[in-house]
Amino acid sequence: MLRLATIFIVLGLLAACSINPFRGSSGARVVGESQYCGTSSQDSDAHYFADSSVFEDWLDYRSISEFKPSMAVNGGIIIVEMGQRPTGGYSIKLDRSKTKVQGNTLTLSMEWKAPRLDAAVSQALIASCVAIRPPAGNYSRIRVVDQLGNVRGEAAVR
Repeated sequence: MLRLATIFIVLGLLAACSINPFRGSSGARVVGESQYCGTSSQDSDAHYFADSSVFEDWLDYRSISEFKPSMAVNGGIIIVEMGQRPTGGYSIKLDRSKTKVQGNTLTLSMEWKAPRLDAAVSQALIASCVAIRPPAGNYSRIRVVDQLGNVRGEAAVR
């Protein structure tokens, strides 16, 4: 009877591990998104802010109201920018399953989406960005890659 109970407990634990939604993820998570991040550049970019005062200055300079300076407290904040786009329908999304810390580099895997050529989209300039809480770890570089492996931005962690 004890042997049977032990087997069920072990099987239950194994099943719980296999359905864990955080399995294989880096711990990085999205804490905010904005359709307008105040850039006039079409280039994608990544920024790391270690503290709230520097982040607040950047938010004021860019006139971004969706994010709060307090987002950078306790571990900093990473902003991934898509760059300015001519219409709506563009988006970026964190792929936690492919995001990892390797050596001294945190690689953020992002899915970049563009509207189909025949899609009905708004005719307005957008500059999407995502605020990401970085995972704990010992790394000095952040690298952002898209689903094809293209580097879309890099930042130093200070």
